[in-house]
Amino acid sequence: MNAPLLRVENLRKHFALTKGVLFTRTLGHIKAVDDVSFEIRAGETLGLVGESGCGKTTTSRMILNLEEPTEGRILLEGEPISGLQGEALAVYRAKVQAVFQDPWSSLNPRMKVGRTIAEALIVNRWGDRAKIAARVRELLLQVGLRPEQAEQYPHEFSGGQRQRVALAAALASRPRLIVLDEPVSALDVSIRAQMMNLLKDIQAEDGVAYLLVAHDLATVRHMADYTVVMYLGRIVEQAPTASLFAEVRHPYTKALFSAVLMAEPGRQADEIELRGEVPSPLDPPAACRFHTRCPYAMPQCAEVEPPLREVSRGHAVACHLFE
Repeated sequence: MNAPLLRVENLRKHFALTKGVLFTRTLGHIKAVDDVSFEIRAGETLGLVGESGCGKTTTSRMILNLEEPTEGRILLEGEPISGLQGEALAVYRAKVQAVFQDPWSSLNPRMKVGRTIAEALIVNRWGDRAKIAARVRELLLQVGLRPEQAEQYPHEFSGGQRQRVALAAALASRPRLIVLDEPVSALDVSIRAQMMNLLKDIQAEDGVAYLLVAHDLATVRHMADYTVVMYLGRIVEQAPTASLFAEVRHPYTKALFSAVLMAEPGRQADEIELRGEVPSPLDPPAACRFHTRCPYAMPQCAEVEPPLREVSRGHAVACHLFE
């Protein structure tokens, strides 16, 4: 089996909570990400799912080198990304791009979209003006837009078209990995399927890998080869997507599934009613972080942290029910 394109090893990100201006003191640490490990292979999609605040966005920001890990390592093509500067950092950013939920966050409203797409090419010295213009035309066609639309401004496009422009800009430097942070959740339902199919077509053409950060299980099921489920900064279940949807194991994942309408007629999701609210990452529950809300909680769940163990081929779960 080929070596992974991206490897995340025992990743942690703890944010200090402080008080005061002149004389600050640390009140505690928010454990946004706490010992997370996974791999992404070239040409594959890994889905990262969980409720808001589970740590999936912080994980993606560390992979984009926008946040420095507290502990752990991130390796791209076997090389650690920590401490990259200058030319090495520019090369990394060309290899790892992002498409966010709101395309306005990456599109300058005062800049024509052709110029926006060309920015990465100019920074990375892609070539002369004619070569860059040809690449911009190629990218617009690849994402389903017309080359002449390079002369338009973002406000002249629909939401779905703006997301296509953002994708074209991310593809400009021929990245190996694209972080997709809720890429279709802000789009109309009628446009979502088009965008997902476009992403899959581009992946088949270019061999690019995706890290899909999402809370929408339908999007993950359609796009991801492998799915990782997070809760309060930790992985509670991970498996090939087909295996996960065929047989959900962890009670938290079952709760996520029971909260949505399953697409298969006649299939009943396991109904799980969660107790209470999501605990604060400033003071997460000891041992299993889900035990305060789990209907199957046992005494040992509050005393011993369950390791992430494989229960079937490629399917791992962190739960004492599977000992």
